[in-house]
Amino acid sequence: MSYVNENENLKQNQRLLVRIIIGAFIVIIMMYSFSIASIRDITLHYPPDLRSGASMKVGEIPDYQAYIFAQYIVQQLNNWEKNGAKDYPARVQALTFYITPGYKANLLKDIKERLRQGELQNRVRHLRPLPGSAYTEDSVEIRGNSWIVWLNVAIEETISGQPVKELKMRYPIRVVRYDANREKNPWQLALDGNGGLEPQSLSSESNKI
Repeated sequence: MSYVNENENLKQNQRLLVRIIIGAFIVIIMMYSFSIASIRDITLHYPPDLRSGASMKVGEIPDYQAYIFAQYIVQQLNNWEKNGAKDYPARVQALTFYITPGYKANLLKDIKERLRQGELQNRVRHLRPLPGSAYTEDSVEIRGNSWIVWLNVAIEETISGQPVKELKMRYPIRVVRYDANREKNPWQLALDGNGGLEPQSLSSESNKI
């Protein structure tokens, strides 16, 4: 009788041990999955020049990254290849995940007013960085958790092939952290208007219309 009881106790211990092993295996799998997911969410912003090395913190966004982002998105937003009446609204829509809702509302208001006045029909615009312009410490002002980025740009506009605007300007744009869908906006940054600042002319302006 004692042999039977001892045998049954061994079986119970074996079953308990199997359950413990299975439970530990499940916990390990879950911890591994969580660690992989957290690694995917880590964003590191590398400086343009790594020859002298770099020290970075997870989630830290350096000034030059805000500058590069602003320059790229502003250029995309202000290039109308064929017809501003169509290209301007299309650009705003395409860049929805890179501009804040407030700034988008202001842009849509601007589009509506300019369409009403007939300013955008057959209007072509090209915005490009001025030759030699690049990031410097003076290019970015830190404003709390946001940045004011100053871009030196040239703007050229034509209507039906006729030049109507040629100017060089120092263009301010506010950049903010933007917790958006990472698949749609891997930068996790967004444009948010001009921060209450006005563009500064860098040359005599030619503005016919």
